[in-house]
Parts: sequence; structure tokens; C-alpha cells
Amino acid sequence: MIVAILFAHVAGCLALEGEPRELRLLGMLPMTGTAWPGGSACLVPIQMALADVNAYPNLLHRYNLTYKYIDTMVC
Repeated sequence: MIVAILFAHVAGCLALEGEPRELRLLGMLPMTGTAWPGGSACLVPIQMALADVNAYPNLLHRYNLTYKYIDTMVC
């Protein structure tokens, strides 16, 4: 049964053509507040890493890596 499920998954993935699928990452960063200003400092390297990963189409074949953050607003 596991082999059948795996085969169905692989066959479904191979059948997909066209636009890449979105692979979303979610992070929690303190972008506002006064306790720790590191959230905005972390955002730039994250964006650079995403650009690097998405620049290599064979790294995440048929996927586009995206990132969204939640502001934890440390007071």
C-alpha cells in the first residue's frame, strides 16, 4: 500500500507541467518595538537567501520559495 501511495504521488508530481508551485515559509520577527531591533536586520539576509535558492531552478524543481513574516512587536 505504501508503494502504491508513493507511486501515485510521484506520478502526480511528474505529470505537473507549467507554472512552479509556491512553497511558503513563515517566520516570526520583531519588526516593531524597542526591546530588540534584530527583526529588520534578519529580514534582509532571509530575502537574499530566498533569491539565491530561487535562482537555481534545479535546486527546488518546479517550486518557488516565498517568505512571509509575522511581526511579534517586542515592547
